Amino acid sequence: MGILYLISILFGLIIFLVLLSLITISDHKTSIRIKTRFLSQDAPAPVSLISRFLSTLDAIKPPEFVTRIVDEQTVTWSGIKMTHHQFMPFWWLITLIGVFLGLIPVGSRFGNLPVSLLIITLLLLSTVGPYLYLRYRIRERGRAVERSLPDFLDMLTFTVEAGLGLVPALKRVSAGFIGVLGEEMRQALVQIDLGFSRREALEELARRIPSPDVQHFVEAILLSERLGTSLARTLRVQANLLRTRRRQRAEVKAQTAPIRIIPALVFFFLPSLLLIYLASPIINFLFRR
Repeated sequence: MGILYLISILFGLIIFLVLLSLITISDHKTSIRIKTRFLSQDAPAPVSLISRFLSTLDAIKPPEFVTRIVDEQTVTWSGIKMTHHQFMPFWWLITLIGVFLGLIPVGSRFGNLPVSLLIITLLLLSTVGPYLYLRYRIRERGRAVERSLPDFLDMLTFTVEAGLGLVPALKRVSAGFIGVLGEEMRQALVQIDLGFSRREALEELARRIPSPDVQHFVEAILLSERLGTSLARTLRVQANLLRTRRRQRAEVKAQTAPIRIIPALVFFFLPSLLLIYLASPIINFLFRR
């Protein structure tokens, strides 16, 4: 029985560490091309363990129905440093490990309640965990961009009004701008330096970020360039609109706050209140008997 516990804990740690490695594994195709273009060619860089792991994932071909569970756009929106062709084999391997781990107590016939609960938890973690991680990353990236985009547009407006063009202004502002928006903007600027047109780089930027505000920002810039209107005025109007939308979202969340409190009241507050009020009568009834 102790061996089953050790095997279960070992496989659980493996699944947890592999999930945790999602944060530090490589990047999209453009970033890979950028890194290979600008790295020094004097001495070949040593192949890291992560690169070997990614190359192994590229060689694995999961079943076709697995690849259709999550599309490539979802993986791109999440911002994880893996491609869609690497993430789906990764998910498939984790699921196989979880299923294999679940068959151990069934085959040995030593399963009891703690081991069964542990196995069920690991199975859920291996099958649903990667998808939940993707949704969490998409939600957090979208929120981070929506919070920082109005300030970014204000700084960009001041820089454009000072006399700089769009691309020099973007380089000036994004150089000191931290967060998801700054990283993605710097990647778009590197694409422009590599030969991509301004339209292609900005459209690719809007495709990588899961936020409609960025799409509206890119569309406004491209429309302003096509019509020849004032870019500074367009950026200022966009910043004001984004702040208005953010205030409206906050008002909507404030209006739905009472509804969100109901589950906490029902499942946590009311049972505690009933326990406080009914504890003394129950104790008196038991002791009288």
